[in-house]
Amino acid sequence: MSDVMLFQRAAPSFAAGLAKRGHHIVYRANESNHCPGCGRSQWYIGRISAECGFCGTAVPLAETYRQEASLPKARSTKPAPSADLRRHPRMSANGRKLQLLIDGSPTKFALHNISEGGAMGDSVTELVPGAQVHVRFEGGILVPAEVKWAEDGLVGLAFINPVILDRSKAPRN
Repeated sequence: MSDVMLFQRAAPSFAAGLAKRGHHIVYRANESNHCPGCGRSQWYIGRISAECGFCGTAVPLAETYRQEASLPKARSTKPAPSADLRRHPRMSANGRKLQLLIDGSPTKFALHNISEGGAMGDSVTELVPGAQVHVRFEGGILVPAEVKWAEDGLVGLAFINPVILDRSKAPRN
């Protein structure tokens, strides 16, 4: 088995996510690469992918990384009042009760809203930004999170890895 080549320009979260993704076919520089489609080894190399010269199968380059595009700087120093620059839209979750595991001990957590990236709810203890907690959902699933802010009896949590939420309107039985 060949080693995975990691370069310094990739973000640490990218390197940590490789183990979670499983087996992926990639084109590796300085190695003999055979096409998964036809088995030949003639390639056209681009900036982010390599294409087989015989059958046209495309595979990503192992040495590339994904970087989110940044928003251009606004000319005005005042932010637009209706601008919501969140990555994931929030869903109201009033009345939903979860558990927070703080240093392994469960604490009730009344949820206000939730998104794929985090949650906001009533703060029951003195949580400080940067604290690591686990959120226990109704099915017993534990999701690691970090406290981003805590003020006015509320706490904002950011999930370490995004979660998948059911956004369907149909009621669940």
